[in-house]
Parts: sequence; C-alpha cells; structure tokens
Amino acid sequence: MGLKLNLAAGTDIRDGWLNLDVVPKWDLAVRGCDIIWDARTDKLPFLDNTADEIYAGYLLLHLAPKYHVPVLQEIRRVLSPTGTLMMGEVDMEIVMRMFLENPEDPRCHDLIWGEQGSTHGDKLADFDKHCHGFTEASLRKRMTDSGFTNCQRVNIHCKEVFYELTMTCQKA
Repeated sequence: MGLKLNLAAGTDIRDGWLNLDVVPKWDLAVRGCDIIWDARTDKLPFLDNTADEIYAGYLLLHLAPKYHVPVLQEIRRVLSPTGTLMMGEVDMEIVMRMFLENPEDPRCHDLIWGEQGSTHGDKLADFDKHCHGFTEASLRKRMTDSGFTNCQRVNIHCKEVFYELTMTCQKA
C-alpha cells in the first residue's frame, strides 16, 4: 500500500493515513495528528513523487492566498506521477448566495469567516479563521495553474454538506 497523506487533518484524523496539521490535537479529534506541519512555513517531510494519495480538506481556505502556490507546489512535488490529489474547499458561490439572501444565517458566517473560537475554543481561534474562498471555476483554475490536470468535481459528503466543493486532480 502506498503513502497516503491527510493534510490539514484537523478533527478528520484518518486511520491508514499520515495525518498532518499545525495543531497537535484539536479538542474534538479522536487523537492527535501524526506530524506537526505548518503549511505556511514547512516543506512536506517526504521525498519527491512518493505519495499515492493526498487529501487536503479545507487547507487553502485557512491560508492567505500568498501561500497557495507554494503549498500546491509542495503537494505536486510529493505526489507520485500516478497519484491522486483530492482537494476539498467551501463552495463560496453557494454560501455567498445564501448569505445575501439571509445575512443573519450563522451557517454562512462560520463558512465565510471561520468559527474563530466558537467551536474549538479561544486557544485555537487563530487557526480556525477563513482567509480565502473559491468557486468551482476559481479552484479549478488555481489547480491547473499549479500543474494539476483532470480536475473533476466529486461529492464525498452527505447532502447536508451543502457547501461542498471537492475536486480530484492528477499531476500534469
């Protein structure tokens, strides 16, 4: 079985994967991450072309745009030529439409700006702010501009995750 990486794992700790996150253990997680990794400053601690699967759920959402290209370059470096990247973000086209229809909807606030301490407490508030958002077209462009191809939208969550924007991509 090949190397499987779960980047920005947060509370989504996956068995059979190496789980990386900037926070050692989120209070609601079943256990801590396997590797402490700050996407803003750290290289991925793996050799080139070694990961068969990489999952990055809400990674770019939590990073200022200036970090997107370097992080995606690191992911591309580590992904094997036949590997798959699954990138999950919030579909801001859906969320912003909902917000404009009802600016008081708290679901929209959390999805646009992050929970900022309301769920995970004040000590983790700085890590739970949202810095950027995507539409399907803008995420696809960011991925293809970063050297990924065959970017296809997929659904991996239940229908209650109405804001899901998940894409699978390969290395170009």
